[in-house]
Amino acid sequence: MTEEHAAWVLPLSALVCWVSCHATFGLLKQARESAGWTAAIWLVATGAAAGSGIWSTHFIAMLGYEPPLSIGYDVRLTLASLGVAIATAFCAASLIRGAAGPVAIVASGLVLTMGIAAMHFTGMAGVRIPGRFIWDEALVAAALASAAVLTCAALFVFIRRPTRYPRAVAATLLTGAIATLHFVSMGAVQAVPDPVIAAPDDELARGALAAGVAAVMLTILAFSALSLFADRLRRANRALASHGAALRVSEERLARALDAGSDGLWDWNIATGQAWYSERWLTMLGYEPGELEGLVGTWRGLLHPQDALRAQELLQAHFDGRSPVYECEYRLRRKDGSWGWVHARGKVVERDAENLPQRIVGTHIDIAARKLAEQQIAHMARHDGLTGLTNRTRFYELLRLALRQVAHAGSGCAVMCLDLDRFKTVNDTVGHMAGDELLKRVAGRIAGHMHPADTVARMGGDEFAILVRSDPSDESLRRLAEELISVVGKPFSLGGQTIEVGLSIGIARAPQHGLVETLLFSRADLALYQAKAEGRNCYRMFDAAMDEAMTRRRELERDLRTALADGKLELHYQPQVKASSRKLIGFEALARWRHPVRGLIPPGEFIPLAEETGLISALGEWVLRSACSEAARWTQPLKVAVNLSPREFQQGDLPELIFAILAETGLSPNRLEIEITETAIFADMNRALSILLRLKALGISIAMDDFGTGYASLATLQAFPFDKIKIDRSFVGQVETSPQAAVIVRAVLGLGRSLGISIVAEGVETAGQMRFLVGEDCEELQGYLFGKPQPIESFTEAMGGRQAGDLATRAAPVRQAAARMAFAS
Repeated sequence: MTEEHAAWVLPLSALVCWVSCHATFGLLKQARESAGWTAAIWLVATGAAAGSGIWSTHFIAMLGYEPPLSIGYDVRLTLASLGVAIATAFCAASLIRGAAGPVAIVASGLVLTMGIAAMHFTGMAGVRIPGRFIWDEALVAAALASAAVLTCAALFVFIRRPTRYPRAVAATLLTGAIATLHFVSMGAVQAVPDPVIAAPDDELARGALAAGVAAVMLTILAFSALSLFADRLRRANRALASHGAALRVSEERLARALDAGSDGLWDWNIATGQAWYSERWLTMLGYEPGELEGLVGTWRGLLHPQDALRAQELLQAHFDGRSPVYECEYRLRRKDGSWGWVHARGKVVERDAENLPQRIVGTHIDIAARKLAEQQIAHMARHDGLTGLTNRTRFYELLRLALRQVAHAGSGCAVMCLDLDRFKTVNDTVGHMAGDELLKRVAGRIAGHMHPADTVARMGGDEFAILVRSDPSDESLRRLAEELISVVGKPFSLGGQTIEVGLSIGIARAPQHGLVETLLFSRADLALYQAKAEGRNCYRMFDAAMDEAMTRRRELERDLRTALADGKLELHYQPQVKASSRKLIGFEALARWRHPVRGLIPPGEFIPLAEETGLISALGEWVLRSACSEAARWTQPLKVAVNLSPREFQQGDLPELIFAILAETGLSPNRLEIEITETAIFADMNRALSILLRLKALGISIAMDDFGTGYASLATLQAFPFDKIKIDRSFVGQVETSPQAAVIVRAVLGLGRSLGISIVAEGVETAGQMRFLVGEDCEELQGYLFGKPQPIESFTEAMGGRQAGDLATRAAPVRQAAARMAFAS
């Protein structure tokens, strides 16, 4: 075969074949993506391109075929071979157009292979030589099988697209199929001279055949150009359609976002006084589209009178260029007459030749929910979450103000301390929920008998206090005390049970018994203890005879000083766990005093005493040093949290003191967490901020304790670098029974997430409270549910043991922290 074919045959025929196959698959792709008559036209073009390519490949090779005999071509059979090739290619394309399964691929491949073979052998039958062809049937069968496999593979690649360039790969495989069938078949034929057969002299000459092949090649090139043009046109149309669809989707999404969002859009033409409002703006206030036209000239006509002046001042500042944008919060009148809070933001977009504003556009965001949450937080900060009465913090503020008025005006007031008798028995017998309900009813009875000028507060537990300003005379105070004891002493019906409690009252008057709120309250508290000591369910006025109680208090102070000096205090630790996994992550260190005579004294008794007597600084330093020393010996790098009192926080050298303790104990600064309350920073906020920044430079974490019990919490969070917020137990304890408390806790959790501040929930005592907090994504939990404050030995197993580490090794992080603090200073 190599001796009877010219060298240029193989590359030329392969090139023509590949180009035609590539064009064929391009046209077939158009047919598969079209329908109706358009698909039929593309199928015809596909068959013509494929058949022409197969025919051209064959006869280019035949032009290079030079047997030892003279050769000619029969015109009819030669043309018939072209027709066979086109017809079978059309049939194969029709089969493969509508299906992509393996059966359709194989069937189409076999049809196309049969077409290639039919074209080849029809063309060979049209060859005229003075002899005859003898075929090797085995080689012919091998050629057919090889061509069928390659053809099916080409169609599979084209349909299934397993490669990056499926058309090129498919064209290469189909070219291989056509070339294999031709050249293997030509290797299977042998031209044998026969004297009986005359040499061809009037058949199709090679020149004419070459011209025909050239014409068919031009046809193939035309089909290739058509395929390329169609492909580019299809891509352009698809890109245009995709762009148009994307634009429509974007516009639709924008419209939906504007309708569904919280922003109401407005466009105010200052020159004409006309304004345009978006549908969201109108529905935000309950109006229908077009309803405000002609009713009010601008949105300013809907402003709340108390907000109009502030809004106008800010608007004028923006008009004058003193403020880059107009931004304000105010109330707008709704259609039903109520007022809705909005956050307005706008900007001048047009000015006249004199630089006067002509047009301003902006947004209104509905912030009613936020304002309601702020009001609820503010209310909860001033009121008890269970009873709704004034809380301890607010009561002391009101008492301080009242005493100032007494000092300046020479009037009077009184403090009454109230404590329920037998309340612990109620909790033990009917449960804490019934006890909470009892407290609410007691609060209602007390508040119902008070003058509007007087204030009732819940101080905690079953303790209440009353600030009397209406009539603080002895007679009036005694009468009020008797009425309260009588009304609270009436039976309560709870859960089908009748419950009775008593009420003990202690009274102190100003200015007779003092003009300092702590002193006056403590004397009323002393009178309360006297009432309890004398049989309960009665009242007592403070008098000089109660100095004995003061004496005992001084004795307690003396004993506390001794305990501090002799190291007789103890530290108990309450675990803090990760909410999601309940994994132990640290402890809060809490001071405990075991008196040699009185036993374990509650922190609520000796901590206030330490604060009043100035012992709190020494006590706080001891707690900090002991906690750091203990934590440095733990096997696991758990955190330890230590509370700082307001008096401790006023020490200017606090950061240096804490650094010295860390250096002494070897505890890494990132394991220490300092807890402070808002009260600790209010005295001097600038100095407090400086101290916090220096502590942060050491790597110490800062937590705000008792969040929600101070009314300035939001402003404090904004101004100071807190790492954690500890939700006060008074809120956490009510999440199962008080929807308001649940709302507040959710709001605080959301606030923490928005500010990137971790949240710790204190006072978790029930599984229900834990589930609520975990469901609201609270990060850390602390409370009796996970462990009461106990000596650290009780948690040795949970911590994985304790060990005494190398102080030099442990001191390395402290030295690094010192460098950071020096840089911050």
